Amino acid sequence: MKNKISKNIVLTLCSFLIISLSNAQDCNTVPFMKKGAILEYTDYNKKGKQQSTTIHETLSSSKQNKNTNATIKATVDKGKNHEKFSAEYNVTCTNGLFQIDMLRFFNLDKLSEQNKNNLSLKIDGDVLEFPSGMKPGDELNDGAISIKVNSNSFTLVTMNFTVFNREIIGEEKITTSAGTYHCKKVTFDFESKFGFLNIKGTGIEWYYNDVMIIRSESYNKKGKLIGYHELTKIQ
Repeated sequence: MKNKISKNIVLTLCSFLIISLSNAQDCNTVPFMKKGAILEYTDYNKKGKQQSTTIHETLSSSKQNKNTNATIKATVDKGKNHEKFSAEYNVTCTNGLFQIDMLRFFNLDKLSEQNKNNLSLKIDGDVLEFPSGMKPGDELNDGAISIKVNSNSFTLVTMNFTVFNREIIGEEKITTSAGTYHCKKVTFDFESKFGFLNIKGTGIEWYYNDVMIIRSESYNKKGKLIGYHELTKIQ
């Protein structure tokens, strides 16, 4: 009897260790957590016409205690007649739980329009969480970000973006020019405020490895497509 109890305890401990190790490894299996990784996303309007490309380059990746941290630079390229715009955001992974700065989910095209001389940006934002082992029916946390465009300490305009009602509704395979990925499908609501302009709508996103965006679609409050972006290259 004691031997059976002992064996059960050992098996339980082994199972716990295997689960813990697999969660810890999740932080390293996601491509953008590796220094030097480059992901290219292409933005399209509702008619499928290309608007811009954004390169997400992992500048650094380090481990401290239980945390794996990465700093990523996103560079927007809107074509020959526009200057490139770059912004950095952070990703933290702890035992398989990813936390990504809300700046990653902000419309950087809109932010690039404010890239002018003598202007500075003050950014206050939350993080969006992506737990390891997400499954259909799971609800995810809300997030918000506020960006003030300042000139000589005077705020010219404030941009706010909020996402809420994030829920995993299923799993699907998504194919882009970067490849085919088995993804978790996430729906959400959003509200975007730019000065006096207020836009409400919904979105659908497909995530590979529970955290890497493969495709994102935005719809207005009437359910009509506004635009979308997707992963088009990875190296």
